[in-house]
Amino acid sequence: MNIENLGHFQLGQDVNGERPGVTICQLTDIHHWPKGKQDFHTRGRVIEFGVEGYSAEENVHLIENVLEAGKPDLVIFTGDIIDGRPFSEMGANEDSFIENMTELISPLVSSGIPWTFLPGNHDDDNSPWNREDLLKLFALPGCLTKDAKTFNFTFTVGVTESPSPESSVRIWALDSGGNNPDPKVMYDTFPNEIVHSYRQLSTDGSLEESALGLAYFHIPLPEYAGLNPVNGHNGLFEAALMGGKVPFPFNYEPFTSLVRWLGKDRVVGSSKLNSGLFTAMKETGNILATFCGHDHHSDAVFQRNGIYLCYGRVSGNTPPIDWEGTGGDLAFERGARFVNVSHQGQATTWVVTKSGKEEGHFELRQ
Repeated sequence: MNIENLGHFQLGQDVNGERPGVTICQLTDIHHWPKGKQDFHTRGRVIEFGVEGYSAEENVHLIENVLEAGKPDLVIFTGDIIDGRPFSEMGANEDSFIENMTELISPLVSSGIPWTFLPGNHDDDNSPWNREDLLKLFALPGCLTKDAKTFNFTFTVGVTESPSPESSVRIWALDSGGNNPDPKVMYDTFPNEIVHSYRQLSTDGSLEESALGLAYFHIPLPEYAGLNPVNGHNGLFEAALMGGKVPFPFNYEPFTSLVRWLGKDRVVGSSKLNSGLFTAMKETGNILATFCGHDHHSDAVFQRNGIYLCYGRVSGNTPPIDWEGTGGDLAFERGARFVNVSHQGQATTWVVTKSGKEEGHFELRQ
């Protein structure tokens, strides 16, 4: 099992553009529902979309709005874009995810914006299809990575026809795994072979040169935990507290305040298995920032050992986005995270909200 090198793609604006360089949009955690299904059986109750304010149609509207406002050169879907569970409820067939994804990418296709996709832990959760079936999505219109045979690949993008050490961006797109049957582990993680492949490709001189590297995946690395945000908001602990997921006695005062005082509220929803990927990134030194999703109540940017550890901004409007109502309201408007890398190799990230507002501009300094 190796990381595929897909080569170089010429994307972006020249130096006279409104935003010179390459602009990448991250869409994450959309949990797009199948057409005609307006409810969700979960947690011992039935959630009616019309009653509780959810809408799958809003997912497409959000994508249209953020594309219009942010004008990206590439969109990367970072998992939980589809949700397998409602498809099983309605007895859908094994290829029904294709129609679902086709609806989501329609604004990209009409705008001529290329895209790629990585699965999360719910894209194939209790679904009529398996994870390998999802590779069929790469055959849909506008997919930049149509030649990929797995969900672990790397490529460069830039304004020049061939890779440039001054302006090209190396993208590492990696599959962080699905749900693990052991509740103590919670989630799978990156296989050892992928971490080894990343190290080998990073050091054997076979890759085209680039100005910097960005890594995208769904589930946060364990190294995201224990840090204060340098930008954005980490709301996972508060959501877990409201949702009844903080164990006794720490869900009661004065213990809750003690947890916060000790900084133990700086939690993330990572696997309990540490793949060693962050250590590999730190030692090879070719990653400026990583981008994940998964924790819907967080859009924080952290920094550890010179690497920025970033969340996207939850993009969906179906029941899982706020834990079926148990995690409380989101602390921010739904949207998408953007990154621009200039022709001089300078990187900036920000969020574009559903209403088209830009917020949280932050420079990712090398």
